[in-house]
Amino acid sequence: MQAESTLSPMQILQAISPEGARMYMDIRNATMDNQALQAVPLKYKLLIGIGVASVLQSETCTLMWVKQARQAGVSDDEIVEAILVARLMKMATVTDTVAEALAWLKANPATSNGS
Repeated sequence: MQAESTLSPMQILQAISPEGARMYMDIRNATMDNQALQAVPLKYKLLIGIGVASVLQSETCTLMWVKQARQAGVSDDEIVEAILVARLMKMATVTDTVAEALAWLKANPATSNGS
C-alpha cells in the first residue's frame, strides 16, 4: 500500500470504506459508461467534469478529469477552453451573489464622509 500522503482520495475512501468506494464507482460507471446514457458523449462528460471540478476548486479532481480527458482523446485546446468556460461561469455566480449588495449600495449612496 502507498504511503498515506500519496494516496488519492478514492484510495483513502477504499481503505476506510470499501462499500462507500464501491457505491461511488457504481454511480460513476452508471453515469459515464452506461449505454442507456449516451446522449452526451463521453468527451463532453469529461469536459463537464473538468469544469465542475475547477469551479468547486478541487485540484485533485480537476487533474483526474484532465488526465482522463487526455486519455480519451480530448485535445489540450478543448480542455483549456472548458476551464475558461468554468472560470466565466464562476465569475457570473460571483456577480449574482453580490447583486443584492450592489443594489443596496446603489439605493443607499455614501455620504461625503464615506458612511
